[in-house]
Amino acid sequence: MGGFILTIDGPAGSGKSTTAERLSAKLGLTYLDTGAMYRAVALAVLERNIDPENEEAVSAVASSLNLEMRTVNGKPSLFIDGRNVDAEIRTPGVSRFVSPVSRYEGVRKEMVRLQRRIGERGGIVAEGRDTGTVVFPQANVRVFLVADMEARVSRRREQLRSMGIEQDASEIRENIRSRDEMDSSRIESPLLKPAGALVVDTSHLTIEAQVDLIEAEVIREVGRMESLAVSKGERNPFAAMSGYYGISRWLVRAFFRVVFGLRVFGSEHLRCRENYIFASNHCSYSDPLVVGCALDREVWFLAKKELFRNRAFASLIRIYHAIPVDREEMERSTMKRILALLGAGRSILMFPEGTRSRTEELRDLKPGLGFTALKSGVAIVPVYVSGTSRLLHCLSRRRRLSVRIGPPIRVGVDCAAGDRRDAYRVLTGMVRSAIGMLKDETEN
Repeated sequence: MGGFILTIDGPAGSGKSTTAERLSAKLGLTYLDTGAMYRAVALAVLERNIDPENEEAVSAVASSLNLEMRTVNGKPSLFIDGRNVDAEIRTPGVSRFVSPVSRYEGVRKEMVRLQRRIGERGGIVAEGRDTGTVVFPQANVRVFLVADMEARVSRRREQLRSMGIEQDASEIRENIRSRDEMDSSRIESPLLKPAGALVVDTSHLTIEAQVDLIEAEVIREVGRMESLAVSKGERNPFAAMSGYYGISRWLVRAFFRVVFGLRVFGSEHLRCRENYIFASNHCSYSDPLVVGCALDREVWFLAKKELFRNRAFASLIRIYHAIPVDREEMERSTMKRILALLGAGRSILMFPEGTRSRTEELRDLKPGLGFTALKSGVAIVPVYVSGTSRLLHCLSRRRRLSVRIGPPIRVGVDCAAGDRRDAYRVLTGMVRSAIGMLKDETEN
């Protein structure tokens, strides 16, 4: 369980905090209350008499706070500059300002940075509104709690009473309704159900029942991960390569390492008995070569159909598993071929931005990535390549050529219920967040 990450998301009053706290104690994991961190920003804004509509000033407050999570009397507590603020951040005054303050990009980026730093080694139960979609999209188990309005109002009222605060139910109801609207409609990290999440309706469940339900899911996932793990010295059938491909990969990797200083990070994430959909950013024509040689898998990669106009070149890249694809709309026959390859245990390399970004800024990804993963049940591995757009700088070592591989994002076969198009979009957004994490690691 040391590297395990469990995320619990959901709207206000759905039971996230109590459930996460009990699960962390039961599983021996660290509890990370991300919502409390946004409450801390709101408290600081109120105490400093800053206008919550002043985005620049609010973001500056977020970046200046010294936030710490400590254990006090066996329970997690939040400290601002060494001061315990557990009680203060739960007051009605702070509650009114949490959603307005947390919608700002600067605030969310700063809090997400802190949250990822706390959870970078795993072993955590993180709860909030975007922990499974933005903060830890690679979480081993993602949970989404829901509850009807009356249950949420009742819980919030009891929570306030335990702190010695009495508030009218109608006022609590309006506050929750307002927060729901803001959290779901904000541009930066809106409240969404993560792809592949276990949805739990807590309206009529006891805390014990919902904890037991989620714990059972965690135990199942731990068992599944143990079955996929490859022991040291054990042969991994999914990493086997055909002779010509393996030799070519070794030669290309040696070339980029010696000439351009290529470094590869994160290969340990691929030591499982499973095939993958590799999703990488795209900034140069050399990306397929650089990324392909960095992966411990024989991969089939998607290439724009314009590259196949030259017969000689087309013959060469087909030998190395290039699949022609229309950047605007994938043909049904192409999708069938991709799904057939994945079904046969092959791995696919995709550049889901659709076109090169020469500035290395990460663009929105095409939802076809999410469709492919949910249809096949194959895990997506985020990849970030840096330096290919400035290879001459890498040659002189003024720039580093690197490939960073992230942990797999697993969702299972056809897990999307309800609006499948929405599920494809959410999963694609989760992958973009994961690639963004790798980009930050590369730059910092």
